[in-house]
Amino acid sequence: ALPKILSQTAPAFCMGSCSFVVEKSKESTARVVVWREIGVQRSYTMESTLCGCDQGKYKGLQIGTRELEEMGAKFCVGLLHLKSMSSSLEYNLPSSLLDIENELIESSCKVT
Repeated sequence: ALPKILSQTAPAFCMGSCSFVVEKSKESTARVVVWREIGVQRSYTMESTLCGCDQGKYKGLQIGTRELEEMGAKFCVGLLHLKSMSSSLEYNLPSSLLDIENELIESSCKVT
């Protein structure tokens, strides 16, 4: 669910570039080890580029601190969305909190 949320909310995230397959070359990575040895069901690795983007709003642009901060903020909002979707009835995040978070991110992470 988290990758789907990010694909809808984070302009720098591309679901088409995701791979959820455990390849032989990735067996010693943290996400695979945490999954196999500790049993964490949803362990992900988020990668960035040093060369720039080839799709979306950042196509043709170099990734900088502002874009990385935006992705981090969108990731946190994605976690809030995920929590609100999976919370029990005793703990619900007000939807206005998610709206406020999104507004703060968009106002502080404008691409110029």
